[in-house]
Amino acid sequence: MAQFGPLPCNLEAERVVLGSLLISPEAAELALASLTKSDFSGVDERNVLIFEAVEKLHASNRPIDAQTVMDMLVNLKYEKASGGNAYVFSLLNSVINPDNIDYYIDMVKEQALLRELLLKTEEIQKKYAEGVPNISEFIVHSNDEIAHIAQKRNVRGMRTAAEIAEEVSTNIENQARNDRSLLGVTTGYKRLDKMTHGWQKGDMIILAARPSVGKTALGMNFAFNAAKRDNVPVAFFSLEMSAPKIMERLVASRSFVSNDKIQTGMLNIDDRKKIFGALKEISETRIYFDDSPNAKLGDIVAKAQKLKSKEPDLGLIVIDYLGRIRYFDKADASARQQEVSYISGELKTLARTLNVPVLVLCQLNRNAESNDNKVPSLSNLRESGSIEQDADIVMLMYREDYYTNMGQTVKKKSWAKNGQDNESRPEEQKKELSEKEKEKTGDMSEVKVNVAKNRNGQVGTVTLFFQKAFSLFSDPSPEYEARLAASGVGGDDE
Repeated sequence: MAQFGPLPCNLEAERVVLGSLLISPEAAELALASLTKSDFSGVDERNVLIFEAVEKLHASNRPIDAQTVMDMLVNLKYEKASGGNAYVFSLLNSVINPDNIDYYIDMVKEQALLRELLLKTEEIQKKYAEGVPNISEFIVHSNDEIAHIAQKRNVRGMRTAAEIAEEVSTNIENQARNDRSLLGVTTGYKRLDKMTHGWQKGDMIILAARPSVGKTALGMNFAFNAAKRDNVPVAFFSLEMSAPKIMERLVASRSFVSNDKIQTGMLNIDDRKKIFGALKEISETRIYFDDSPNAKLGDIVAKAQKLKSKEPDLGLIVIDYLGRIRYFDKADASARQQEVSYISGELKTLARTLNVPVLVLCQLNRNAESNDNKVPSLSNLRESGSIEQDADIVMLMYREDYYTNMGQTVKKKSWAKNGQDNESRPEEQKKELSEKEKEKTGDMSEVKVNVAKNRNGQVGTVTLFFQKAFSLFSDPSPEYEARLAASGVGGDDE
C-alpha cells in the first residue's frame, strides 16, 4: 500500500495571501470569499491562526489590518503561537502587489485540493485493507468521492458584465450568420424545435409519461435525430431494456418493418433489404449505448465523463430512466425521495460540468389517472418535487388511446385555443382502421407532448404521431395540420 510523504503545501503563497489582506480591504474581501481556515496547510500553524483571527474580525464587522489582527490574536490567546508582532508585520514585507492576491489564492486552493485528494486516496486504501464485500459498489463510491473533490477545481473567478456582454454579442452574431433558429441540438420535430430552440448545452430535460405510453421510443427518436441530423455523438443509457432490443426498435423506426416481424424473424426479401439498409444508416451515426441494469449514479457519471473525453463534441446524453438509477447501497423506500432528489441534482450538475444536454426519462405517478381526462401535470412527476426544480425543460406525454384501448372512459380535453374540444375533429380522423390499415400505418396514434416547463423558451403543447409498430414519432403532415386548423382544433400552442 502506498505511503505518502509530507502533504503538499505552498507556504510562500499562504504568506502572500495573509500579507495582502492585511494591506488591502479589497484583497481581504476576496480572500475571505475564496478561502477557509482549512485551506491553509497547517505546516506553519501561524498562518492558520492568523487567518482564523481575520475571519473573526470579518464576522464582527471590524476593520482588518496588522494592528487589529494582532489585537484579535491576543484576545484569542494566540499571541505566542502565532509568532506575535514580529511574524505578523513580516507578512507585510512578503507582498509586492496586493492586486495579485487572486493568483496566490488559486495556489493555496490548489494545494488544499491536492491534500484533500491524497487524504481521500489514503482513506480509500484503508477501507480496502479492512475488506471489500462488494467490489462494484466500492469502486463506484470511491470514484464518486474523488469526483466530488475534482469538481471543486472547476471554480472560476467572477466575470465582469462587459466580458459576458461580449460573449453574448458574439453568440448573437454567429446565430445571425448561421441563420438558424436553433440554439442547440435539434429535437428532430419542427414545432418542438420552435418551442425549445433545441436541446441546449448544460440543460437537464425531463421527458415523463405513464408506463407504455412511448417515452422510451420518443427518447430513442430524439437520440437518433441528434446523431443523424446534427452529426453529433450521443450517449444512450438504457437501464431497463438491453441494447439489442433498443437497436431492434431503432431499426424498425428506420426501415418501416414492424417490431413484431423483426423479433419473430418472419421477414420477406423486401423486409430484409429495408432492415439491412436501416442497420447501415444507424451504424454510420455516433450513438453509444450502455445497457447496465440498475446502474449506480457514479457509473453513469464516470462513463459520461469518459465518453466526453473521447468525443469532445458530445451532443446529447439520454438516460432511460430515472426510476432505475440508484445511489445508496441498499434500497430503502422511506429514503427514496431523498435519493431521487440527490440523483436529480447530480444529473443537472453533470449537464453543466460536461456542457452537454442531458435528457432523462421519468415515470409519472398514478395520480395522473385520477383526472377525468387523464392528462398529466407537473404535480404527477414521480418520487420527488426536486425533479421539476432541477430541470430546465419538463415535457409530459399524453396518448388518449393508451386509456381507451384498456376500456377506460376518457373525458375529452380541449387542446384548441378557441375552446372547441376534440369531438369537433373531422370524421375521417376518428374512424376505426382495419387491421390491414393499422399494419400499413404502423398502428398510428396521436400523442400530445406538453412542454410544461421551459426555463429558456415557450411552454405549450405540440402534437406528434406515434407509429407504435415502428417505434417511430413524426410531425403531423401539413395537410393534417391544415384540416385541424380549418376545423378550429389541434391545440398546438405557438
